[in-house]
Amino acid sequence: MLTTTVPALPATARPAGRLNNTDLTHELAQLRAWAWQHLGNAAAVQAASYMGRVAELAQEQELRARTADLAARLQRERERTAAFEARAQIGPPSRASNGTLVYPVSCAEHGQLGTVQRPYARARTWKFVRADNGASGQECSTRREAAGVLVWLADLAAAAEQRQYRQDSARHTVPAGWEYGDWNELSVLDVIRSPRYGTAEDGSLYPRGWSDAAVVQAVTLIGRARTVVALTRPDGSYTDPLLISDQRMKDVGFLWPVGRTRPQIHPRREELRIRMADIGDDVATVRRPLGDTPRVRDLADLIARVERGDTRDLFADLRLIEDETGFLASQVSDRDQPFEIREIGSWAAAAYIKARQARAAFTADLDRTTTAPAVT
Repeated sequence: MLTTTVPALPATARPAGRLNNTDLTHELAQLRAWAWQHLGNAAAVQAASYMGRVAELAQEQELRARTADLAARLQRERERTAAFEARAQIGPPSRASNGTLVYPVSCAEHGQLGTVQRPYARARTWKFVRADNGASGQECSTRREAAGVLVWLADLAAAAEQRQYRQDSARHTVPAGWEYGDWNELSVLDVIRSPRYGTAEDGSLYPRGWSDAAVVQAVTLIGRARTVVALTRPDGSYTDPLLISDQRMKDVGFLWPVGRTRPQIHPRREELRIRMADIGDDVATVRRPLGDTPRVRDLADLIARVERGDTRDLFADLRLIEDETGFLASQVSDRDQPFEIREIGSWAAAAYIKARQARAAFTADLDRTTTAPAVT
């Protein structure tokens, strides 16, 4: 029987905590190289020794990494604190009613910030009092540290004020050619831009930006403030609706074009939308197993366009939908088609019947000055 000689485990006897970083990393690399070549043939005691030693070294390596990371963060914090303290200007003291000395604190960027003092005469700590609101916070170990905290708080307040200013400015800054619209006048077929909401420093909502232009397809009111606005892109594809769930969102508003005129809406547009959506569902059912052929795709696009009311010649479009759904019904009912195609014939037939009914229902609204074939 052929035996394989496994070399000794390349592990030192020194505890992991007594190795320097270079030796620790080198030993781990040696152990893993040994395992790659020999672990499969090693005795159980060697394998156990390997696992134990690798775990010990890896834990020590992870501990050192966490310690180094903590030390680096503490060093950055000390440097940040020192920078705040260096900016603080401490003025001559005055005596408070409790006998402690009160030192005014200011800095070049923000002016007067407040005061620092001991909480009571024999206290070992220092506290700060802000000039803007009289608030105080944690007690500090030194006077200079308390003064630095006042500078840090002033920086935070100034940054928040700048953000609030930018947020307030965003409410009044809109893209060229657009202006705020009126919720009470919002109508189907309006072209609008909806906001991307952000939360301001004061807790209110503001527009961080504006979405691309979209066409309103439906406006659904739910209660006093809740509104759902169904939208489509200019190419007719549906996009995410505008959901207004509370008054804050409604107050942000929306944009429509400058000089917007009220859209002309077909008096039976809602009926047309419902009928086309119904036909579109049947065509979509047939489209999946039949395949996305150019003719079926064009039919689906036409139905979607008429559903949106985007039609210059309603009769011609309805007639074309009827013809194409009729062709689709005859195609899927062909005996030469596979069974999985013929079994969807009922949906194709339903689409054709509904297309005929739609053309018949809307014929009465056509312009009688033009000659149109009678609905048969």
